[in-house]
Amino acid sequence: MPVKKEPRTIIKQDLLWPTPLYHTVLNDFKIHPTKINFNEDLINYANGLKEKGRGRVKSNRGGWQSELLNPKDDIFLPLVKRIDEISKNLNLGIVETFIPQFWININQRNDYNIIHQHGGMYAISGTYYIKTPKDCGNIYFRDPRPAAIGNDFFNHKFDKGEFRIQNLEEGLLMLWPSFLDHFVEPSNTDEQRITISFDLAVR
Repeated sequence: MPVKKEPRTIIKQDLLWPTPLYHTVLNDFKIHPTKINFNEDLINYANGLKEKGRGRVKSNRGGWQSELLNPKDDIFLPLVKRIDEISKNLNLGIVETFIPQFWININQRNDYNIIHQHGGMYAISGTYYIKTPKDCGNIYFRDPRPAAIGNDFFNHKFDKGEFRIQNLEEGLLMLWPSFLDHFVEPSNTDEQRITISFDLAVR
């Protein structure tokens, strides 16, 4: 009498809590060899603010961070418009955006930002990279699940570690959930690393 075969076992996998990181490069804002461009205007503006000495210390260690700026100022409007357009195309049902926090960061050699997050008051946080010389300090994101970090087996075998690194380039715009911990490694160049960071409220 033939042996009855057991039915094939099918193993399914669902990813229960993935964390999105959205990124794009705004090529039309990047430095151009023959014409004045948006990023050059931002570099000049950022250094003008720094020379006036108005700054604050938050997560930055050794770097300069501006006080909160008005995203409705003319200098920022092209970027703010793109942030709004991109946010509305994230397949999250966003119909309106508002920027309650908006500031400039300048890091040079040995400057860095300690691990931090932007809290639960805002939906989305982001950074736009104006100037990113070689070895200027990459950004790292940490797994937001405390219980997962404590599970050595899955942390190494499945999640491939607690941190994710994002390589940088001029014109890069990144958006992520505001609860996500992140930090910037120390810069190893004397050149300026210039960024704009912001938080978004949405509906």
